[in-house]
Amino acid sequence: MSIIVAVRKGDQAVLAADTAQSDDTLIMKSKYLLNHNKLVQAGDSWIGLAGWSASQDIFESLVRNHEELMKFGTRQEIFDSFIKIHKLMKDEYFIDTQEDKEQPVESSQMSAIIVNPNGLFEIESYRSVSEYSQFWALGSGKRLALGALHALYDQSDDVVAIAKAAVTAACEFDDGCALPLTWQAITLTPPAAPSS
Repeated sequence: MSIIVAVRKGDQAVLAADTAQSDDTLIMKSKYLLNHNKLVQAGDSWIGLAGWSASQDIFESLVRNHEELMKFGTRQEIFDSFIKIHKLMKDEYFIDTQEDKEQPVESSQMSAIIVNPNGLFEIESYRSVSEYSQFWALGSGKRLALGALHALYDQSDDVVAIAKAAVTAACEFDDGCALPLTWQAITLTPPAAPSS
């Protein structure tokens, strides 16, 4: 269980996450766990992962050992990269791709938000990629965080404060996530000027 939040506004974006891990009804807070950071850097991208705790280990290993696959500049690049990443996850990390009997395709057993100079993206467990213009959240506290993001987005230009407030709201009311939080700010690349 987790809460991962991303906010973009103007030329700034931020990715934030809680630091707890859960095992059924047991929650392990960061003071007991040295590897509590859910944000992973791959090149100029920051990725916040939600899913099984093994997903974090797998993804960190992929970043270390398969840097050439970490192409996350556009929605299409993310999709193409995760097709290759999924195959490696099956072949080298032995993930169980079955979630339920009626799933449309194999599951990668993790979801992520990616923030980089090009924008804010979500990749869900079936490798569908969405690009967001303002904010998004995922994890067990998603609904609570989205409510906070919606309420705060037009009230402030401080993307860090908005993201922190959303993570804090989720941690206050969802039993699957807990403070403290971690965050990473990113400067967005200005859109290219239209050619004349």
